[in-house]
Amino acid sequence: MKLDDRLKQLNELPQNEALKKSIYQNIYKKPVRKRNTLKTFREIGVMATICFIGLFLLFTSDNLKNQAASGEIAKITSYENNGEKGFRGRTSTLFIGVENVTTAEMVTLFENISELPAVMAPPKSDVHYDIIVLYKNGEQRKFELAWNYLYDVKNDAYYPGYEQYPSAILSDLENSHDRLQFPPIFIGLGILVMIMLTSSYYSRRQIEQPKKIRGLGIVITIYMIVVASIGSYYFMIGPLYKPLLLLLLFGYGFSIWWLIKKEVTNLNILKVEKYKILFIVLWFLIWIVMA
Repeated sequence: MKLDDRLKQLNELPQNEALKKSIYQNIYKKPVRKRNTLKTFREIGVMATICFIGLFLLFTSDNLKNQAASGEIAKITSYENNGEKGFRGRTSTLFIGVENVTTAEMVTLFENISELPAVMAPPKSDVHYDIIVLYKNGEQRKFELAWNYLYDVKNDAYYPGYEQYPSAILSDLENSHDRLQFPPIFIGLGILVMIMLTSSYYSRRQIEQPKKIRGLGIVITIYMIVVASIGSYYFMIGPLYKPLLLLLLFGYGFSIWWLIKKEVTNLNILKVEKYKILFIVLWFLIWIVMA
């Protein structure tokens, strides 16, 4: 029997009112299943924890590249201190602004530091390099290197600065810190351009955006507080840890998208907001990787 004939035959069958009434009652009398908010946040927490553990293992592996071919020095890291208070050097290049400068000239300098003549404490320089020398036995020594002094932080001893060393010492430091970076001001400009483009798109298509998305304001406020705290830490204490920044970045993108997807039903709005979130995450990701 053809499909059209079968459909016509089914349409001519009498309707079972009793069955329709029974189905109607079962649907409307059945209690509505409430959303388990705790379960949702538990799933988010598990996903965030897995991501953090993966990032931590990926980025914190103890891979000492460019190790010294001889001597006891395993790694030398440097932070360009432009007048900030306190010693800001770190042993890991996973911190923003920290670079690996384990070159032959630098290794030779710190292997033979005991042979350098000690000098009286000279005037402190506003621009210097915070250097950490990591030895293969796990010992760490901190130094400040400026044009007029090399300061041993632990032993409180001063030696001549790089002005009296071979020019390769300064070249190695400058080449490490003067690599191509992503200016932070471009982040704000990029986000501003993205907001203007999305607003123009909604206006041209006459798409009415939802006036309020529950929880979105709270999440944005929390992340603004986190960003302010991170900025304060960077300017007052020391460099930022890149894996932590990546975790916060992906957490921001996921939480904002989850809230928007839960409240918005317009497919055009969902598509535009998805691209906007991806752009912001990618924009920050480029800065973190290059910083």
